[in-house]
Amino acid sequence: FELNENSIFKNYKVDKKENKNVKYSFNNVNQNKNTISETFILSSGSNFFKSEINCNLNGEHSSAFVNGIFSLHKDKHHEIRTSINHLTESTKSYQLIKSVLEDSSKAVYQGKIFVNSEAQKTDGYQLSKAILLNDGTEFNGKPELEIYADDVKCSHGSSSGNLEDNKIFYLMTRGLNVNQAKKMLLDGYFLEVVEKITDNNVKGIIKDLMQI
Repeated sequence: FELNENSIFKNYKVDKKENKNVKYSFNNVNQNKNTISETFILSSGSNFFKSEINCNLNGEHSSAFVNGIFSLHKDKHHEIRTSINHLTESTKSYQLIKSVLEDSSKAVYQGKIFVNSEAQKTDGYQLSKAILLNDGTEFNGKPELEIYADDVKCSHGSSSGNLEDNKIFYLMTRGLNVNQAKKMLLDGYFLEVVEKITDNNVKGIIKDLMQI
């Protein structure tokens, strides 16, 4: 994809329907001055799905946003790999990936922020979180920063864990059963990512698909 000056690109990848497919998707996005790219990935239905996104921020005040959800069960294996390349000054990127894994499913997120020596005043952010509902699940996160400029603001993080028992107990004291309590917590967890979608029609479709 070639984004000319002042253009906006929105790309939504939805893999929700249960199937046995093996899928691979690759996007290469070249962005010029004052451009915005927004990518959202719902990674759930296929048996195997790998999605790669490479964004080259070539022009000043260009921005790239990548938000994704893994919602996996059975023995599904899904991966997201991102590479955001800040190649000139005053560019911005934001990445948020959240996972919920159960049964023996596996998710992999590898995200890289690259800042070359000319890309002063870069603002880069990356975060991945995972909730593991069973002992047999596995989440592998590999956040990367490669920075050659000194006037930048870049951060990354990765965490994984279980649903907090005290939160489930609190909701159950308010009249919910254990399954209802877990669903409410997971819906709120995913909602942070879905709310990043800037197209309201697409946002509504995703909420309906995920029943949140």
